[in-house]
This record gives sequence, C-alpha cells and structure tokens, in this order.
Amino acid sequence: MVREGQNLFYRMKDEYGVEPTTDHYACIVDLLGRAGQVEEAYQLINDMPLELDKTGAWSSLLGSCRIHQKVEIGEIAARNLFHLEPDVASHYVLLSNIYSSAQLWDKATDIRKRMKEMGVKKEPGCSWIEFDDEVHKFIAGDASHPQSGQLYGFLEILSEKMRKEGYVPDTSCVLHNVDEEEKETLLCGHSEKLAIVFGILNSPPGTTIRVAKNLRVCNDCHEATKYISRITDREIILRDVRRFHQFRDGRCSCGDYW
Repeated sequence: MVREGQNLFYRMKDEYGVEPTTDHYACIVDLLGRAGQVEEAYQLINDMPLELDKTGAWSSLLGSCRIHQKVEIGEIAARNLFHLEPDVASHYVLLSNIYSSAQLWDKATDIRKRMKEMGVKKEPGCSWIEFDDEVHKFIAGDASHPQSGQLYGFLEILSEKMRKEGYVPDTSCVLHNVDEEEKETLLCGHSEKLAIVFGILNSPPGTTIRVAKNLRVCNDCHEATKYISRITDREIILRDVRRFHQFRDGRCSCGDYW
C-alpha cells in the first residue's frame, strides 16, 4: 500500500498544515525501501528540510539496501551514518552484510577491521527461554548446554520434516564465504532455533513456547519457525528487538513484515 502511505504523508501538510517530522520521513523511507523503491527513498532523504535529523531515514534506507542488495546507495547511507553515529555497531554490520551478500568479501572484511580499529563492538546474538524457574541462554552454534546433542539431533529431524513441507533454507542469512551445505549447517545453529527446540523437548505437548532474543530474528529463522509451529502443533511466541512474533499453524502475526 505504498501509494496510500505516500498520499497520507503529503496530505499532512497540504490539507492539514501538519509539518512532517523526522519520524514521518523515516517511515516513508522505510515504506519505499521495503517496496524496492530504494532510489526514490534516497531522493526523499535528499529533499528533507536541512533542520531535520536524517539519522532514522538513513538507517531505514541502509536496511532496505541490505534487503535489495543496493551496494552503491548502501555505501552512501552508511557513510552518512558513520558521520552521525560513529559508535553504533549496527551501521557497520549492515554495510558489511551488504558487501557479503554481493560477495564483495574484501570490502566486508575491511569494514569489520574498521570496527575493530575504532573499538566498535557488535552485541552477540543471544536467545533465552525460561524453564523450571531457570533461564536457559543460547548463542549461535552453542554446544555448551547440557542438552546440546539432543537439541541438534532434534533440529535435524525437524529440518527433514520441514523440507518435505516445502521449507527452503534462506542461506543469504549466512554471510560467510563458505559453500551452500556449510551455510545450511550454520543456519541450524542459530540461537532462536536452539531455544525453541529446547522448549519443545522440555514441555508437554500443546504448551506455548516463549522465547526472547536481543537482536532482530533473521529471515531464515522466521520462516523456519512458521514451519515448526505447524509441524509440532505449537504456538511459539518470539520476542525479538523489534516486536513480538506469534507463530501459530504456520503463520506469524507480523505478516512477514518486521
């Protein structure tokens, strides 16, 4: 509903005399960017009044460039964000991810080196679930949990069932220069998947699984969780840094928009 969103945006000032704020511009940039109209979103930022803070708009644009693999505009957005917020790790990580998705491995490595040189640290992804008054935490590829062997074994069984249902791993979420098979193996070890299967294995059938994550859930884990909810006949509540996701019978409450 891009046209509807743009219509509301321009009617604010023209019909109601309400001047768009920084947040309004960021929303429209996000709307255009998600719809693939990245160049138009970039132009809108350039047309913003000089007195407005463009940080949120540039951030939205950078995220869109990651989705649609727009390297050149992504570089422009990142440079502006490096100037505005030089200590925010997510800007560097997103640009590195854009380079990795485009298989520009040297540039991706350079960004990571720049982060290290500047002392900018990325918060590691972590998911957790409460069971028997105890919080169980997982990180990607975690093998330290006492049930790790059981968890990975169950994930393999689930993966086979998911594939039969039509699931295809989204290996674009693995930003390493490795072959496809290894990428799929890395996806299986994502922290939210480990926390979810822990909940399934340690709770009675039909019990709602509640997991939290400190970062945004990746595209592959989001898609996989939809399949897991249907195969296991479980309601799964996943709270990431953006919102609550309620998975039930193969669907998510966010409508795949988060």
